[in-house]
Amino acid sequence: MRLAVQSFYTKIWNQHDKSKIPIFARFLLVGAFLVLAGCYGQPKQLAEKDSRRDGLTTVVTSVTIDGAPEAVFDLVTTARFWPQWHPATRAVGGVTERPFRLGDRISEAGRIGEQNFQTSWRVIDHVYPSSVVLHSETSDTRITYTFSARDGGTVFTRDLAYRAENFAAVAAAPGGAEGLMRSQSEQAVKQLKAMVEKILRDEATGIR
Repeated sequence: MRLAVQSFYTKIWNQHDKSKIPIFARFLLVGAFLVLAGCYGQPKQLAEKDSRRDGLTTVVTSVTIDGAPEAVFDLVTTARFWPQWHPATRAVGGVTERPFRLGDRISEAGRIGEQNFQTSWRVIDHVYPSSVVLHSETSDTRITYTFSARDGGTVFTRDLAYRAENFAAVAAAPGGAEGLMRSQSEQAVKQLKAMVEKILRDEATGIR
């Protein structure tokens, strides 16, 4: 489409004797060309920025969970559940028995592909019940959780941002780390949905 716009205005420009075109009209033609060309070029730039933000690779996954944002938020931010829903997590420590809050630290041990890892996460932003940001204290890695109410449920979005070179060894194939991280992230939110909805159903049922 951008090429079509360029071709259209180039044709108009070339078919006329520029000396007979008033100066203000020349400016209008050039301005219109630049504006339209910029508009059609913008989506590609935004898409590239979304996958490579601040020099970090990002993996964004979302799922709709049947439950109120407050209830979903409390369960997602209780770190003892991480090994149950994220395939990379093997064990957790630190603040794990209650929903974590601003400044709390959670230690995590796990495995991604061919590589074991240990890290410590610090909660650097916390807005109940809409968002949480965790930042690794051992690598340039950040995880952002967002929660928004929709049609009686909660849309949960997990945004993982990491430096690709730090995870190059997790996959045997060159460039395979990003695919592995995305695969695990997609599996994680599916398992999280199932876990949270089961807990909320069991709480609503009570003792039979």
